[in-house]
Amino acid sequence: MDSFTDDLSSPLPKQMHASAPEMMEGVIMRRSSLPTNEAFDAAKRSEVEGRSVMLRPISERSGRITLKRIPVVPAMAKQEQNPSAEDLWGHLSDDILEYTLARLPLFSIKTCRKVCKRWDVVINTPRFGILHKQLGEQQPWLVYYVINNLVSSKSHAITYDEGLNTWITLPLLRIPSHNHGSLAGASGLVYAIAGLGEDRLKYKLTISTSSPSAFVDEWYETPQMEFPRGSPVVGVALGTGKTGSGHKVVVAGGTPEFEDEHMAVEVFDSETDAWETYDDLPEDFNGSSSRSWMSGVVCRNKFYVSLIHSWTIHALDLCTREWAPMHWECPQGLQYHHIMAIGKTVVVVGLYQDAEHPEEHTVAIWKVNSKTQRLIQVGSMPLELFALLGDGCTDPTLNFLMSDNLLYISNTYSPDRAVVVGDISLEDHKTFWRTLPSISNLGCRFDKVVTFCSSINTDPSSPAPH
Repeated sequence: MDSFTDDLSSPLPKQMHASAPEMMEGVIMRRSSLPTNEAFDAAKRSEVEGRSVMLRPISERSGRITLKRIPVVPAMAKQEQNPSAEDLWGHLSDDILEYTLARLPLFSIKTCRKVCKRWDVVINTPRFGILHKQLGEQQPWLVYYVINNLVSSKSHAITYDEGLNTWITLPLLRIPSHNHGSLAGASGLVYAIAGLGEDRLKYKLTISTSSPSAFVDEWYETPQMEFPRGSPVVGVALGTGKTGSGHKVVVAGGTPEFEDEHMAVEVFDSETDAWETYDDLPEDFNGSSSRSWMSGVVCRNKFYVSLIHSWTIHALDLCTREWAPMHWECPQGLQYHHIMAIGKTVVVVGLYQDAEHPEEHTVAIWKVNSKTQRLIQVGSMPLELFALLGDGCTDPTLNFLMSDNLLYISNTYSPDRAVVVGDISLEDHKTFWRTLPSISNLGCRFDKVVTFCSSINTDPSSPAPH
């Protein structure tokens, strides 16, 4: 026969194949571990011979067939040579197992907790949480909170998993009660206006701090603000206070219901648990002081605010509490923009019209040189990807989100369309673009989508989703 199979009639391992009958003739293949001396017990010999198999070569020599006996490999010896994967994991020390599991992505760890009690015990320790933050995959996440106005219980959060290239439900993320329509994402947090007078802020930090809270913890709820707000521009400064473990939330402008628009600026300090009133927005923002017309971000302890339809930019120094205009040169062909940040660098992202081809529009990215105050173009989106965002993108319908060096771009009014991601390298002045799967493939009904980015520093020892 040409090869052996794994059925009961063939006791040899699959690896032992005969390449030619001549090689088998006159050869006895033995297990070296079996005794061959004359003192071998007769009963044992007969037991082994009784389980042997006769090998018959295809060819014959001198008209005679040569038969040889091949002893069966004992089952116990085969198991020792090929231990199962379960045995391998079982022989790992707790330290090695902990180190191995700590390098897995967050959602893989959630699943690993269900493998066995030992794995659950190893993961469910403060030491493992610290080790995972040091070794684990700390990737940014794009989070969509899908709102169903008809059945509020079906509103839920989903996040895109880079490793699996799919959307995953976040069952532990629950949005608190808030005023309808006020839920929004900002750079570093997701927030909502609450209270009958629209004078309270509920928010959750979505990026790392020096002493990060678990992403699924309770939401922060601030005391009453002095001024009610409907749709303000919000930013967060991390690492504040004497210990560097605090944070400040900046709230500017907003349109309160049934009241005139105001330009008040208030800052909430997490260490004092109190609001402080700062100078109002500059007069340039009068009549346009809501997030529909403004964008803002905190960078290097300054709160930058801009009018997205015009090149009007001011910065509030959170230390001196003084406003100052930014005299940056406006890029030629810029239609509208949002001001954002990558690390300690301010960047401008906006719809750009090519001067040589006025009919062509795309998204471009510039970084601001803090010394010269000049804008340097880093990259632009390929036209074929820009077309996937849908028609009408020449109007301010695009939603921009920045997390680390990743820029997420989607259509505000068609969230079921493609999401385009730009991986930005400020040093090399390069951008790499790709698309994410559409959330329309999830088959869930929604009326509105709120988007924000998060590093999701969830403690892996927190309860696993069911």
